[in-house]
Amino acid sequence: MRGAMTFHFIVSILATAFFEQVTTSLVRVTISYRAIELGLSVVWLGIITAAFAILPMIFAVSVGRFIDRGNDARTAWIGGILQVTACAGLALWHSLAGLLVFTAVLGIGHLMLVISQQVLCTRHGGPGAIDRMLANYMVANALGQGVGPYIVGWAGGSASIPPTQLLFWIGVGAAACSCASCFMLRPASPPAARVEGSKPVPVRDILRFPGLRAIFFISVVTVAAQDLVVVYLPILGAERGMAVDVVGMLLATRAVASMVSRFIFARLNEWMGRWPLMFASTVGSGISYLGIAAPLPLPLMFVVIAAAGCALGIAVTASISSVLALVTPDVRGTTNSLRMMGNRIGQFTIPVVAGLIAAASGAGSIFLVLGLSLVGAGAAIRLRRNA
Repeated sequence: MRGAMTFHFIVSILATAFFEQVTTSLVRVTISYRAIELGLSVVWLGIITAAFAILPMIFAVSVGRFIDRGNDARTAWIGGILQVTACAGLALWHSLAGLLVFTAVLGIGHLMLVISQQVLCTRHGGPGAIDRMLANYMVANALGQGVGPYIVGWAGGSASIPPTQLLFWIGVGAAACSCASCFMLRPASPPAARVEGSKPVPVRDILRFPGLRAIFFISVVTVAAQDLVVVYLPILGAERGMAVDVVGMLLATRAVASMVSRFIFARLNEWMGRWPLMFASTVGSGISYLGIAAPLPLPLMFVVIAAAGCALGIAVTASISSVLALVTPDVRGTTNSLRMMGNRIGQFTIPVVAGLIAAASGAGSIFLVLGLSLVGAGAAIRLRRNA
């Protein structure tokens, strides 16, 4: 009986993660192409990308507190419904306002799904299996991140802009599958009883956990870099005359490399330790992003983007695993929400700055800045640990 419940839980959470990432990656790439269709500048694209982070920035802590009260599965249900709503709105509302509004709704749905799934993984796996459960979950994420852009490339073929309307409706279908899967989720274990009249652990006390702020810092930079490659690689491809299917294959290659790296994450973490692994993977991803910025021939572009996917896949997984392992179970939802809020702050500010840079110097300059930021983040983490 226990084995059947475990199998049902794992299938449900991995299916939810897969379809959620298919939806998010497909729709966000399509949003970039819809912006091109509407004749919007890269500055507006940066603002639209930042809209993905606005509502999560506002509601992140409240979502985390809600999860810590035993509502992890319920949070996933709400997130699934919001994701379907966002995709339908993007398909039906053909305007700049529609892109802004429903990109923001997609952002809050994504936040609720991701935080709830990660907390469910830790509660199900137990203290000794957090890394393994999260690694499996992140593999499903990476697979979805690869399938989404592949669908865009398949639909677009050799055209410079794919059929965005069709792709948004495909996004609605993928979101519906994610929503159906998340409604099969149930809390992995009942929440610990709270003493009557007790208050939640203050945020300032959570932030005092040793090493937590340093991990938040690395998380912000790596997640922003992972996020922006999906948004700006289509722009870079358009600048360099790449067909839609080539850009889709590049993004799919990145996702496959990320998936492969997460298969071996748990073993690498045991072998190297959390901090050395985060340092090496962050610096390695920074060097790879510098390669993307360079005017390389297409075969080398596939090599460097695969290296970037592999290194970032490890870095992002290490930051999530470290955050959830450092804190006590009663504040994991809030702590993970704080991490996501930091990520969203980066995703709100960095795209606006990146859009201004791209307007002046082209999309390649964005990857140059991201590469330097990743190398700097890795160096800063090394200095903090040695201090």
